[in-house]
This record gives sequence, structure tokens and C-alpha cells, in this order.
Amino acid sequence: MKTTEKKDLKNKIKEFAHTKGADFTGIASCKSLDGAPVGHKPENLLPSVRSVISCAKRIPNSVVNEGPPTSYHNMMRILEVQLDFVSYATSVFIEYFEWLAIPIASNRSNYDWDPETQHGRGDISHKHVAEAAGVGRMGKNSLLITPEFGNRVQLVSIVTNLDLEPDPIINNDLCPPDCVLCIDACPVSAIDNNQYVNQKLCRSFMYTKLPKGQIIESCRLCRKVCPIGIY
Repeated sequence: MKTTEKKDLKNKIKEFAHTKGADFTGIASCKSLDGAPVGHKPENLLPSVRSVISCAKRIPNSVVNEGPPTSYHNMMRILEVQLDFVSYATSVFIEYFEWLAIPIASNRSNYDWDPETQHGRGDISHKHVAEAAGVGRMGKNSLLITPEFGNRVQLVSIVTNLDLEPDPIINNDLCPPDCVLCIDACPVSAIDNNQYVNQKLCRSFMYTKLPKGQIIESCRLCRKVCPIGIY
């Protein structure tokens, strides 16, 4: 495929993803994710992979800042379903051009799970894909920060054997070097200053059990206090 054709197809893919609901779409080379753990590299999902596509949708500020835990939980589930539709539809769109494309679930199943540390990994790290694709940069709480909406975004990824030109990464650090708001806000001190979150501690406070037994994702304090992208 000629360079001009690749560029044209890249634009068509991004435009298509936006018509299906993505707020952002970025492209990363599979080689930019060589540092991923064994078993979670793009080539582990598609041996012929050349590019990885990242799509993001914003989380409403009002839900993060003011909404009850039930609203936050429901919004995250809604966004996951919508992003899975975006990745599905975009993958089918790519297949129309006779390339391979595999959507990776937004709400990552913990195929790799350590019960002792309660540390889990999905098939691929959506936030690392998004950073490599120029969608944002990770903050101290390890959430992706975008220039437009801060860390109030949810992510999904697609691996494809289509060789697309990568988007430029964001070189400037979006997380203020001296800001420790997310670290101080964590009620269980699960965040250190090196983009590391102790998942066992985090999970001990993240979820709330409702009277009828439903478990909901309720804590979003480290997301709420981040000053970047508040509109």
C-alpha cells in the first residue's frame, strides 16, 4: 500500500471511530509497546500486528465531582459498553479493506491475576497504548491524563496488521511535577510518586457493597482532585 493510501485510510479509520462515538483516536506502532510484559504485548494478541489503535471517551465532570457512587459506577459501565461498540465497529470497518483487526475489551478481564497482591493485567494495557498513540500521558496515580479532559476518560484498544503512521506522542508532562493531590487524597495511601498504585490497597477501598449485595465501583478521589482538564 502506498504512503498516500495509508494516510488516507488512517484518516478514514479515525473519522469512522469518531462517528461511532470516540472522542479521541490515536495510532501507535506495535514496536512502541515492546516494553509490555510477556503475554501482554500486541504480538501476543495478533502475531502479524503492525499498529495499535487507541480510542477514548470522556467521563462527565459532574459525575466524577458531584454524582453519587451509583451514578459513577453506572457511567463507567455505560462507557465500557460504548467503547466496546466503537472498537467492534472500527475493527469491522478495517476488515472491509481486507486487513485484520481485533478489538480488546474496555473493561479488561484479569486473565493475569495474582491473588496474593490482587494485581491484575488485561490482555493489553489501554493506558500505555493511549500514551504511545499520543492521546495523553499518565499521571502519578497511573491514570491517563488528556490535555482536554484530564484523567476523566475511559479507554479501549484495537490491534491490527495494518501498518499505519503513528501519531506523535505528547512530549510535555501533563501531570504537574510538584502536584501530589492524588497521592494525598487516597484514603489508603495506595499511590506513590512513581506512577505506581498498590492494587490490593486500592481495591480495599474502591468498592462499596450496597444493601442488596451489589458491588459497585465507588471511589474516584484520585480522579476527582486532578486539576488538569477541568472544564
